[in-house]
Amino acid sequence: MTTTILERGITISRVEVAVLGAEADLFTESALVQIAGRVGRDRMSPNGDVVFFHYGKTDAMYAAKRHIIQMNREEVQS
Repeated sequence: MTTTILERGITISRVEVAVLGAEADLFTESALVQIAGRVGRDRMSPNGDVVFFHYGKTDAMYAAKRHIIQMNREEVQS
C-alpha cells in the first residue's frame, strides 16, 4: 500500500495496485491512469492487477478504464 506517490512515475518490480477510496475527487482520470501505469513496468513481470475500491463508480474511473484499454490496444498494434 502506498500514497499517491505512484502518480509520480516510480517503478517497483512485480507491483500490483489497489486504489482505496477511488471515488474521491483527487483520483482524476489522469491520476488513475498514472497509478495504474506502474503495474507491469518490469520486463520480468509484465502483468499485474489494478483494482479500484470505491463507493460508486465515477466518470473518472470509466474514463481511466477506456484510456488504459485504448493505450494497450495501441501498444499491441505497434
